[in-house]
Amino acid sequence: MAPLLVDLAPNAPLSMNAERGNLNIRFAGAATAAAPIISDRWEVAGRWIQFAQLAPHGTLGLPQGSGRNFVKVITGALEGPGRRPFCEPRGLQDTTVRDAEIKAGPDGALVAIIRETANAPKVIHSMDQLGFSGPLAEALQWQTFQDRYGKFTNVFNDADAYIGPGFHLIDEEGGEIVFVNLWTAGKGVDLSTHNHGQTPSPRAPAFAEVHLTISNGTGTGGMYECDRPGASDRRRFLIQAGMEHGPFFVFDPATGAPETMENGALIYPWHGWEAGTDDLLGQAYDFVAAFETAPRYANVRR
Repeated sequence: MAPLLVDLAPNAPLSMNAERGNLNIRFAGAATAAAPIISDRWEVAGRWIQFAQLAPHGTLGLPQGSGRNFVKVITGALEGPGRRPFCEPRGLQDTTVRDAEIKAGPDGALVAIIRETANAPKVIHSMDQLGFSGPLAEALQWQTFQDRYGKFTNVFNDADAYIGPGFHLIDEEGGEIVFVNLWTAGKGVDLSTHNHGQTPSPRAPAFAEVHLTISNGTGTGGMYECDRPGASDRRRFLIQAGMEHGPFFVFDPATGAPETMENGALIYPWHGWEAGTDDLLGQAYDFVAAFETAPRYANVRR
């Protein structure tokens, strides 16, 4: 019988990240079929967020009852249900798992599990609904995009959008596997047209990025791609709750490895996220998890 996630004691070391903020979760042990490596659990807006490392062909039982489970593969693969870290470029993949358990493939799997409980509001109307609870939750603090980036740009001035809480998943050598970066965007907010082309640094490393929508406020928010900043022609990709998109970054079609520029940054087109609008009163936030995977752990073909 698969070990049940809700019955397992956390065994992945947890600490605060002194350099970049938020939390480190260290996956440095060897998972076995009987004893996967499990992180602590956090709750926000009626959702649980937790991470797990499964051994080759290892299994893990998921919470059941009212609600639904989203499972995002970070490294390795699942064979039940069949799922890899990246779906087709610019495609969409439903991360919902309706089965009672997941099973890793022959190389094991590192996964994020987001449990949407029966108490989770479908629409998030206020940032007051997004306070975190759980171990070291004081490190998971929201700040506006303007406060975070205002010294570098005025593009986020007065934008009703927040960034901050996140999890750095660390390997046995202390290197980052992925940064799970959480953010919100209110109605109509454009989180800027960008291409991640800046020179990487320890505080802002290169990454292969995909987004998983936790809640789509109006149901019309999502990614876009365009030819240049300010272009009127935007190719839009709506991403509903529980869905993740495929790579926008350029990769070698033979090996699946991300391609880089001379400065070490990955090659992306001009792209961004634009929240939708509706005719209803009140705010409705898109709540999104960006999975920023270190290039050496990112492969589109594996």
